Amino acid sequence: MAVRITLSTLFLAAVTPLALAASSVHLRQHVGDRASEPWPFYDPSYNYCDPGYPSAQEYSAVPDSQLEFVQIVVRHGDRSPVNLITHDDSEWNCNGVLEQIYLHEAGQNQDNTTGSFQQHIEIPSWNRKYGYENQLWKGTCDVGELTDKGKSQHHLLGTQLRSIYVDKLGYLPKELNDASEVYARTTYIWRTKNSAESLLGALWPKRGISPAVAIPLHTFPKEIETMYGNTGACPRIDTLSKNISASTQYQDFLKEQGPLLTRLASIMGVEGSSWDGGWDGYFDVLHARKCHGKAPVCTHDALPAGSSGSDRGKSCTTDQDTAQVSRNANYAWTLMYRDNPLAKELTSLTIGSFVGTLRDHMASRIAGKAGALKLALYSGHDSTVWPILAILGASNRDALWPPYASNLIFELWKKSSGDRVVRVVFNGKTLELRKEDQWCDMNACPLERFYERLEQYIPTDIAAECK
Repeated sequence: MAVRITLSTLFLAAVTPLALAASSVHLRQHVGDRASEPWPFYDPSYNYCDPGYPSAQEYSAVPDSQLEFVQIVVRHGDRSPVNLITHDDSEWNCNGVLEQIYLHEAGQNQDNTTGSFQQHIEIPSWNRKYGYENQLWKGTCDVGELTDKGKSQHHLLGTQLRSIYVDKLGYLPKELNDASEVYARTTYIWRTKNSAESLLGALWPKRGISPAVAIPLHTFPKEIETMYGNTGACPRIDTLSKNISASTQYQDFLKEQGPLLTRLASIMGVEGSSWDGGWDGYFDVLHARKCHGKAPVCTHDALPAGSSGSDRGKSCTTDQDTAQVSRNANYAWTLMYRDNPLAKELTSLTIGSFVGTLRDHMASRIAGKAGALKLALYSGHDSTVWPILAILGASNRDALWPPYASNLIFELWKKSSGDRVVRVVFNGKTLELRKEDQWCDMNACPLERFYERLEQYIPTDIAAECK
């Protein structure tokens, strides 16, 4: 069985070596990739709730070059939490932007359908009436469902992409009359599908429902998915992660931040291996609420309903908790995919096969074997974007936890000389590399050098390497 990998499934925890007080000092500093002082896994310009978007006003073409191919890897937009806490009294609604569903016989005209349907998530108001503990919120959102805000984020992204690739460059058509010009792939998880639909719907607005212009959304069965670390298909990923978690460095960090884990677990009423040492569950709960301006998490019986967070004292999470969890989670990610001796192999097995897909699509386009294809869109997760950033050597600032709707764009350009270059744009700006790893200019990286970098991480025999 395939399992989607998260930080808590990789290892139990990792924390910054700085004490909380020291971290608070660094939190107020504007820092970059400076070897003279520790990196606190935080930057004041970072906004997890919303990414940067490409802008036609700031965008310029690669000089003396023609755009040949565009590939875009995105994280899904804003969503409801995927980690549940007991006695959650918050409310999450996802019914502002609805999806029409209908079945249609292959090869038949559009009138031959079942008629349209709308799926509605129903969360009953009863509390333990049938024996289940009341741990789900009120509202209309399923667990991990794309919110209306998340749909709007990708709609905005699609609008911005249209202003560049349709209006400014004339690279993509104003109307999509030939669906073979675009390839779209999502994971099997519904929020990535809805994100792709929102983006493509804004890139080519007012498309009809004719089968002739339907954009196929390709999805791999989860058992063979390559857009995240698939521990079911690749047991070696789990082995490597356990070895990293056993390191002295990791164990020291766990001891350092253990009291914070204990405190948060008590407030949220959670327990178990996924909570006892992992940061991603706490990060998810705290940041999902932060992005919607919701009240802090408090112990269920702290004070009567309606009491403010400031009245509840130690029984509630704080902004400082959220900030420290963010630093700890970012440290954990960096240890996993960049700063441990086993990180390169783990990153290769986690996302290398998918990176091979990106390379192969470029090669196919250059060889004239891609037909009319101009754009490839891959809608995935933070665990899709993050390891790719590690492979590319993203700066500390760009390597923080990818915000909702993060967008990583690979443009293939052909210069008048015949040489080809690749430009990489992350959240609206040319990707910034670490000062100690300036291996190429991300505004115009020679194709051969770009391939060389990717191929260091692309498995040659994934089945054998995963054992």
